[in-house]
Amino acid sequence: MEQSESNYPNGKWDQKQLAKTVNIQPGLAARFSNASIACPYGKLLEILGKPHTLEILYGLGIRSPLRFTELQKYLDLQPKTVSARLRELVKLGIVARHSYNEIPPRVDYELTQKGHDLGKMFDALHGWARKYGYDEQPVHRSRVRTG
Repeated sequence: MEQSESNYPNGKWDQKQLAKTVNIQPGLAARFSNASIACPYGKLLEILGKPHTLEILYGLGIRSPLRFTELQKYLDLQPKTVSARLRELVKLGIVARHSYNEIPPRVDYELTQKGHDLGKMFDALHGWARKYGYDEQPVHRSRVRTG
């Protein structure tokens, strides 16, 4: 049995048409027709999903405060990457940057309360990883040198 394209309107469904089609009350149809399937955490996931951001947050959650060079060394990341991620996290208020008027200059980074509250996310990830058998060993990157 072939369906005609007229059964599938382009654009937004009319509330009465939607209610009639799926056999639900018109008020409920209005909620479904205006509902978005877009993730409400998209912006947050975009930030946290950037390379190495979660590693930096996890590291600062385990041991804090840390200096820039300590983070870079422990996580085996390029300085440019660490610098960019820390700058973003400081701007968002997730990480605090403390500079000291010393020679040589000293800068420490630590989680703010907002950053500490993300620890619950890591707890949830830990539980999920254990439940489904994902390896919980730290990732060790090896840099391939050419030339």
